[in-house]
Amino acid sequence: MRDSGGYKVLGAGTSLGSTARSTVPTLETDALRHKPLVIDDEFIREWEPKYDLIENDEEEYQRLLPEVARDMASTKTISERTFLAIWKWKGAMRVIGHVVLAAYGTLYAPAFRRAASELPDRKLAALIAPGVKLPGVEAATGSTVIHFMHPQLMPIIDVRTIGVLFVARLISTESKDLAHYEEFRRAIDGIRRRCPSWTLRQIDRALFAYHKLVLDKGRVGGCR
Repeated sequence: MRDSGGYKVLGAGTSLGSTARSTVPTLETDALRHKPLVIDDEFIREWEPKYDLIENDEEEYQRLLPEVARDMASTKTISERTFLAIWKWKGAMRVIGHVVLAAYGTLYAPAFRRAASELPDRKLAALIAPGVKLPGVEAATGSTVIHFMHPQLMPIIDVRTIGVLFVARLISTESKDLAHYEEFRRAIDGIRRRCPSWTLRQIDRALFAYHKLVLDKGRVGGCR
């Protein structure tokens, strides 16, 4: 301690003053505040069930899975009816006007068929890369369609899952676009490999719930 130009050495039993006492918890609080979020089994176990407190789309999600599987088994793509059901589940009907439904059979269905045959790092590009981009389809909606085609392989990219991964320092940006989808996909795949007892859907639910209830508390959310 500084005292009149000199320094005192605290002896045994000497207590720090109020200024020194307040410094220690401040440092501890700062350390906790900057501690990276850890997404592990414990995190998913805690947050995945809370998804149902804020969303009510699980029943429709589970209904759509076999419907998409039947389409894929019979035609290697998805029908317009199934596509619209996925679009509605995503909460993107407000932008359905940008989709050219009149060209579904000649433009969208073939693109989904091509995407299904691509390697994982090329599937989304088959839908939204420059030169082949489907009208009205962006990274979030495109990855949603691809997820239903490959529910154990391809995650859905959206602002909430990105936000949590960014806070956890698992991705380098919060950008939601094709250029950053692969980094996002690999981060989700890393979680799945470290936590093999959970599905992509359960990981997505946990991330979404954490963002909505913690990171985005009090804000008005958009579509999924």
